[in-house]
Amino acid sequence: MGNENEILKRIRLKVGLEMTRSSDFEVLSQSIKEITRENLGVNTLKRLFGYKTDNVVPRHSTMDIIAQYLGFNNYESLLKELGEDADISLFTPIDCLEVRELQKGTRLRVTYDPNRVFFLTYIGNCNFIVDEIAGSRNILKGDILTIFQMAVGHRFVASGVNRAGVNLGAYESAKFKGVKTVDILP
Repeated sequence: MGNENEILKRIRLKVGLEMTRSSDFEVLSQSIKEITRENLGVNTLKRLFGYKTDNVVPRHSTMDIIAQYLGFNNYESLLKELGEDADISLFTPIDCLEVRELQKGTRLRVTYDPNRVFFLTYIGNCNFIVDEIAGSRNILKGDILTIFQMAVGHRFVASGVNRAGVNLGAYESAKFKGVKTVDILP
């Protein structure tokens, strides 16, 4: 374990387990809840340790809980303590997503308050088709959104909305609190 992720080392040390059995993750989940008063599920923890490989990037809020469990205020303060040279490669939450870097067919889940959830599929040229949506009256399933960038904590902006061949103009939402999560789905 010499070249192991520094955050994983610290978690193992704190919980006192090697994290090799399913029951270890149940114990860790309970320990995190007792210390932080926050829930992190067993499957989330297995993903962090690489025992579940479904290519889901951890949310920033998940990493904040891990940092609090390790005695830090938030993920940024933990990263600052670890320094640039620390191996934290498994722990790179999406804060800003550059759309041009996506491959066609990439599926995303975007959330923001109050209770908005967008499931989008990238179809190329900075365009997404809306697969599913919850909580929005303005954007509908099947709409094509032109989005150049999405960033956690910033407004959700589509520079164009196309519905059944008709350009409806730009769409802007999440103006006050910004986007909560941007998740790449398997």
